[in-house]
Amino acid sequence: MIKAVIIDDEVNSRDSLREMIRIYCPDIYVISEAEGVKSGLKCVDQFKPDLVFLDIKMPDGSGFDFLNKVESIDFRVIFVTAFEEFAIKAFKFNAIDYITKPLDPYELKQAVDRALQVFSKGNVNDSIKLLLESMNPQSQHNHNRKVVLKTLNIIHVIEIDRIIRLESDRNYTIFYLVEKEKILMSRSMREYEETLLEHNFFRVHNSHLINLNFVRKFLKDDLICVLSDNTNIPVAYRKRDELLLALQAL
Repeated sequence: MIKAVIIDDEVNSRDSLREMIRIYCPDIYVISEAEGVKSGLKCVDQFKPDLVFLDIKMPDGSGFDFLNKVESIDFRVIFVTAFEEFAIKAFKFNAIDYITKPLDPYELKQAVDRALQVFSKGNVNDSIKLLLESMNPQSQHNHNRKVVLKTLNIIHVIEIDRIIRLESDRNYTIFYLVEKEKILMSRSMREYEETLLEHNFFRVHNSHLINLNFVRKFLKDDLICVLSDNTNIPVAYRKRDELLLALQAL
């Protein structure tokens, strides 16, 4: 049985989440609850949970304040937020799961299943640290920024500038890295696109997102981008002029 704690200032939200966990996540046992950062810190210190459902905005601080104050994070985190636009990019790209209010049973079960899959796969401190750094405006221009890609058996911590390109395969995304390394993710490319666009990536085609720093040449008439790993990537005609401008701006 997995021990869980709910940290949320809204009583109704805690009640709703607890009941949904009881119905849809039988492996999860909610051992305690808290209504804010201060009480949440006492709660995790006392009960040592395996999993924390964490609200983002609370009267005495944010979920990020809570994480910054935890000395050693040895539990999984699932954010629970009514603000879908609030830092969703960071959640999706740093192996931290989230569910939005009003709660959806399918989203809850998916997030819990992902957490259960990686309980024995190393420490979560790296993921939390990268998330908190990504929320810091001073880190937004860090060219060596790292990201976490979580697969079933492995948590990959990689530098963004090692990613050559992404290729979409229906609901899957293949990351192509330097040294011919590949990582298959069971999420759509759309979930990664917005974050990577801030780091010199360009979507040249519905199925291809490329790192402009690895472009060797662009064959304008043939609508082909040749990358440094010698792959030929098709470019949609409607993207031709926009790509030219992006390359000129490098």
